Amino acid sequence: MYYVLWTSTGREEKTRQMINEYADPALFTRCLIPYRLKRHYYKGKSHIAKLILFPSYVFIETDHIKELVNDIKWFPGFNVVLHMDDLYCPLYKHEEQLILRLINDHGVIDMSEGYMEGDRVRIVSGPLLGMEGAIKRIKPRQGAAILEMNIFNRVTEVSVGLELVSK
Repeated sequence: MYYVLWTSTGREEKTRQMINEYADPALFTRCLIPYRLKRHYYKGKSHIAKLILFPSYVFIETDHIKELVNDIKWFPGFNVVLHMDDLYCPLYKHEEQLILRLINDHGVIDMSEGYMEGDRVRIVSGPLLGMEGAIKRIKPRQGAAILEMNIFNRVTEVSVGLELVSK
C-alpha cells in the first residue's frame, strides 16, 4: 500500500533521499515522487522541464507504516503522514493504480501525443492513451492536458504534458 508523506515544498527530493539512505529498507518497498514532463519555450527554443506532479508530497510503499514513521520522524523536513484521527490512511487502490498507470519506471509521466478531432482530443501515444475521458481541458499553448483525478479524498486537477500534432 502507498502512504503519502507531507513535507515542505522544495524538500521532496531531499526527504526521498534521506528515506532511501537512512530508513530501514525492510520497512518499505519504494519511495516515490511522481514527476511530469512539460514543454516550454525559452528564447525561441523548446525545452522539456521535469516538474513535481504533487508538490510537498512523497509517496511511500509499505506494509509497516507505524514502524517506518518511528524510524523517520527525526528526519529534517518530515512533517506528517496523511492520516485521519490516529489512523494512517493509505491511498485508495484506484488512486494508486491511476498514478502507477501514468508514471514510467523512473516515476515520470512522459509527454503524450494527440490531435484535435472537432472539439475532442484523440490521444495516439503516451500515458494518456485510452484516458481521453479523464481529460477535463486542453491548454495547447502550454502543451498540457488538465486531468481531473480523485486523490487525497478530493477531486484534484493535475497538469500533464500533451503534444498536439496535426492529423
